[in-house]
Amino acid sequence: MNIVMAVWGFFQTNVLTQPAFFIGFIVLLGYLLMKKPWYECLAGFLKATVGYFILTVGSNGLINTFRPILAGLSARFGLNAVVIDPYFGQVAAQNAVESIGRSFSMMMSVILVAFLINIVLVLFRRWTKIRTVFLTGHIMVLQASVALWVVLYCFPALQDMQIVLLMGALLGVYWSVFSNLTVEPAQHLTEGGNFTLGHSNMLGFWLADKVSKKIGDREKKVEDLNLPGFLSIFKENLVSTSILMLLFFGTIMLIIGKEQMQTIDTSFTTQNFGFYILQKCLFFAVYLMILLQGVGLFVNELTYSFTGISSTILKGAIPAIDCPGLFGYSSGNVITLGFLFGALGQFVAIAGLIVEDYEAYAQENGITLEN
Repeated sequence: MNIVMAVWGFFQTNVLTQPAFFIGFIVLLGYLLMKKPWYECLAGFLKATVGYFILTVGSNGLINTFRPILAGLSARFGLNAVVIDPYFGQVAAQNAVESIGRSFSMMMSVILVAFLINIVLVLFRRWTKIRTVFLTGHIMVLQASVALWVVLYCFPALQDMQIVLLMGALLGVYWSVFSNLTVEPAQHLTEGGNFTLGHSNMLGFWLADKVSKKIGDREKKVEDLNLPGFLSIFKENLVSTSILMLLFFGTIMLIIGKEQMQTIDTSFTTQNFGFYILQKCLFFAVYLMILLQGVGLFVNELTYSFTGISSTILKGAIPAIDCPGLFGYSSGNVITLGFLFGALGQFVAIAGLIVEDYEAYAQENGITLEN
């Protein structure tokens, strides 16, 4: 048993938590099962792995460009808030589990049990109707980490093995059922791309698909909009992203102010504030282009090579992958608009925090608030 856990621990540390290698080895397995020549197998592995690395550069660039702006708003208005980051949750869960004398290594066992249950449900798809294999390794780790702490907090008397089996079963069923729900909308979006979504927002994706059927025309796309005059430049994704980000985030950075941005962003020193804003906003477009390039590389390899797995080991199975895998199948403007509305939601929440903090300040100091 110790040998099995040691092997699984090595796999978890070096492959499962490294999405690029995880996807690369899945592609390699698919090519091997298709009995392709060794050089095609190697090429597929490299293209998928490098493609995911490119995607990571793009997505991390977007996050790292956006995060200081949110932090700047919190600092500008003196809010007691932090930027939401799922990896903070993983670290917090690990510290909490270890603080009560439990081993966080249970998380690896939970993932193993959950993944095996996912495979079993696919193997018996004739009865279960499950055909999706959840392959988003880093999401698996994050969810297992947080779920482990929740169960330990709610049921502290459970023994380690009971927790592993309970959480493994729950997560395995969750990954299988909810990724299976996204198959139909993903196939519609990708026009039969033969893969689906495996992420924390699977339910939201499914609900959005159901609601869109009721309130809009699914056959119309953003790029089909007939924009008059100068607005036609917004049909170009690069141009629209640059302009929208400049207007939206440029205004936010002006509100935050030069001194506050210099405090948060150490790379901002002697540069003119106007050119700093322009550079930051245009980098959104740069990173978005990088992300889409990476998506095209690894998704093409994964969907092609997975036919080797779905025709041999797991009959009729399709991979459930990270949400950026879907980006290349939609208008680039959709991604920009989604990013903007997501940011807008966070700014509304920050405005609510400002109001809440002011009300608390008013109560402490006996200030009467007028309606």
